[in-house]
Amino acid sequence: MFPVYIIIVAAGSGSRFGSDIPKQFCLMGGRPVVMHTIDNLRRARPGAELILVISPSEEERWRTLCLEYGFESPRTVNGGKTRWESVKNGLSAIPADASPQSAVLIHDGARPLVDAATVSRVCGATINTDGAIPAVPVSDSLRRLDEDGVRSEPVDRAAFRAVQTPQGFTLWRLRQAYSLPYQESFTDDASVMAEAGFENITLVAGNPDNIKITNPRDILIAEAIMSADAEA
Repeated sequence: MFPVYIIIVAAGSGSRFGSDIPKQFCLMGGRPVVMHTIDNLRRARPGAELILVISPSEEERWRTLCLEYGFESPRTVNGGKTRWESVKNGLSAIPADASPQSAVLIHDGARPLVDAATVSRVCGATINTDGAIPAVPVSDSLRRLDEDGVRSEPVDRAAFRAVQTPQGFTLWRLRQAYSLPYQESFTDDASVMAEAGFENITLVAGNPDNIKITNPRDILIAEAIMSADAEA
């Protein structure tokens, strides 16, 4: 079994969240969001090496939170101005002599309810593919906007999936892809991989509960899911 590295991207400013502090450090169930993320990943893959990517301006806040909550932090590295740069920095923290066949999972720090089954499916699917992405069916009806942004037409939602994280890739492929220069079209890790010619990326079943914290209401939803899981 090859080693597993998990890069947790938590360097965003959370400007859309509307808080004085980045959303990953806001409280959820009595602790900062990203602490739940880290704990769930540790439970999902106990032998994995976790790398936490945070903004240099938030290092002191994170150290203080870890002391306050008695929390053991993974190794941290500095994030960049874009998610692409943050992932690249996290990737550079993996030892140069690590097995090229190691699995590297990249996860949003603001997805605190990631579950072990999803992580396992992603890890398993990285072995013989160019990468693996967890995804869930789209429940809302969809419409495609015309170029004018006014007119629209319905599309079949059965042909679409909502993408989640962690996204998983083998180390050698990921390093080759992230050697490319940055492009604005790099919206996620799979788009970086595709640009490098790694297009055999498979979708695995995600989990509808693996929500991303985007606004304050999402924290209430996540807390409700946590409470329901605890009572089950």
